[in-house]
Amino acid sequence: MFIFRKISPFKIVLGSTLILSVLLTSCGQSTTPVPPTATSAPATATVGATSTPASKYSEAPALAALVKAGTLPPVEDRLPVNPLVVKADEVGVYGGTWRLGSKGGGDDAGFTRIFGYDQLLSWTTDWSGVVPNLAENVDVNQDASEYTIHLRKGVKWSDGVPFTADDIVFWYQDMLHDPELNFGVPAQFKVGGKEAVLTKVDDNTVKFTFAAPYGTFRLELASINAVGMTAVPAHWAKQFFPKYADKAKLDQAIKDGGFTTWVQLWNAKVCQANNCGSGSLFDVADRPTLYAWVVKEPYVANATQFVLERNPYYWKVDQTGQQYPYIDKLVYTIYQDVPAMLLKATAGEVDFQMRHFNLLANKAVLSDNQTKGDYKFFDLTDAANNRLVLMFNLTDKDKAMRAIFQSKDFRIGMSYAINRQEVIDTVWVGQGTPWQAAPLKASPFYNETMGTQYTAYDVAQANAYLDKVLPKKGADGFRLTPDGKPFKFSLEIANANQSEVDSGNMIVKYWKAVGVNVEALSEDRTLYYSRKGNNDGEAFLWQGEGGINPILDPRFYFPYSGESNWAEAWQAWYNNPASPIAEEPPDNIKALFAKYDEVKSATTDAAQVKAMSELLALAADQFNVLGVMTPPDQYGIVKNNMHNVPARMILSWVFPTPAPYHTFTFFFK
Repeated sequence: MFIFRKISPFKIVLGSTLILSVLLTSCGQSTTPVPPTATSAPATATVGATSTPASKYSEAPALAALVKAGTLPPVEDRLPVNPLVVKADEVGVYGGTWRLGSKGGGDDAGFTRIFGYDQLLSWTTDWSGVVPNLAENVDVNQDASEYTIHLRKGVKWSDGVPFTADDIVFWYQDMLHDPELNFGVPAQFKVGGKEAVLTKVDDNTVKFTFAAPYGTFRLELASINAVGMTAVPAHWAKQFFPKYADKAKLDQAIKDGGFTTWVQLWNAKVCQANNCGSGSLFDVADRPTLYAWVVKEPYVANATQFVLERNPYYWKVDQTGQQYPYIDKLVYTIYQDVPAMLLKATAGEVDFQMRHFNLLANKAVLSDNQTKGDYKFFDLTDAANNRLVLMFNLTDKDKAMRAIFQSKDFRIGMSYAINRQEVIDTVWVGQGTPWQAAPLKASPFYNETMGTQYTAYDVAQANAYLDKVLPKKGADGFRLTPDGKPFKFSLEIANANQSEVDSGNMIVKYWKAVGVNVEALSEDRTLYYSRKGNNDGEAFLWQGEGGINPILDPRFYFPYSGESNWAEAWQAWYNNPASPIAEEPPDNIKALFAKYDEVKSATTDAAQVKAMSELLALAADQFNVLGVMTPPDQYGIVKNNMHNVPARMILSWVFPTPAPYHTFTFFFK
């Protein structure tokens, strides 16, 4: 089995001792600890040996025909020197179109979850640790301050151009450091506020050197946050980058595209943020990729479908030498409303789906139509800390509004005002319990006080706390600001999930009952993301993260990333101080940043747990965001003839379900 070379004594964070047993117990599997740097026995596929899997490689019939016609090199020449062998439960057969549904107005995360997860390292399918992927191995020095990454030799982009160290160097040194793009180096590549130094060792080797120990960096290489490292084909992107581009051709491309600057063209064609995990990654036909499928019909405005076809240069094979993926094509029908998608699913016209229509309220109708639709259910064990997180913008551009939101008494009062059990019973068919945004009971970071504080439905307490901040009311019964003006704000809700919209409407009703005038604003996800990314919103509702292992995504415990909707200006300061929305945070927030640096620098499980627990204690005391309920287990549907699909999967964004279960091994039988 694969192992890493020259690994320092520390282990993957909580990999084999705590988190593994929690998740496998939830999934009904063995809880026997597994060494974090070796492969385990997951539900679908196992990364196999590095030796040649068969005396001869084979490929899909359509590709073989292109080889015979002389328009495509032989499969042996398209694969790397050492293809990654992924052993599937069932050796598949080639062919078929995978039909899915997508929501108009921003569904990039859904695409990443299905096919867009191919990092340098990859999570094991039981989430016990990391294994090689595009990187064959990683050397770590003794104090975990230096990581030498050895790339898999001979991997090619989907257009046949080699993937090398130059691609990572371009992404890190050119793209992230360009003053006009102003992406900045994300916090995942910094320790103590100092960014890593990247060195190209040779064409297949790069080295990251940090100013201090970084005990969790290997996890970051497998994290969804590192998608940008392997998403920017330098040979293709340089035509849009002034440093390398032919000026006349670049100017013409800007004009032809209807843009006024090269940055606008770049955002449309190459990358819209430092992690490159959205937008233009899916908006450009034939954009070179390392994923199993290549975009053919882009996900653009007014499109009715999004189509991808197999990547002829994909660098993984099964145990018999067959090149992945098995399935020829992915076709997403783009729906404007969920009922239409649900109707197609019950009619058997969706092959695999775990987004949008898989509401608890819809499970009965899906169950009734299983035979007609020829599908079955699979279960999803949710690793989030909450199903509904409510965030007031503590960095609101309106200073008066900001002052109110920053009052802990205000947030406590708003929490007491929510009848959580009624929301659970009405919208979530009784599945869940009242809970703040805190690690779950199954987590080694579980803190009952943090999870249950201020969750009682207590109108008297709500009014008492709100009276400390907004004691005056107008003739209409709604509270006034300290200077006597009506106090009103909007709670923004992405409209992709009706249960969230319904929950938000109920919550607004409770807040109005204690004199706080709030409007529930259901909007397109693209608009939602644009507003929060520009620090324009006043309050947001979103799903939780960090319920099992908060180290991997602490967005609700401190302003960690652009997903920390409650403090976008502070997270921008943390990740990219040059950002136009960045603002230096107060000392209590800086204390959270410093504590997380302690977590990252720790090189033992015990030290990481200690530092993270201390961060959570600080977060609990500050009470920056509100939670509503523990996340109920979720579900998806899969056609009966689709194989290699697990009956139960872990559900998380950090572990971008179902991609770590090797969707390229799925096939029709």
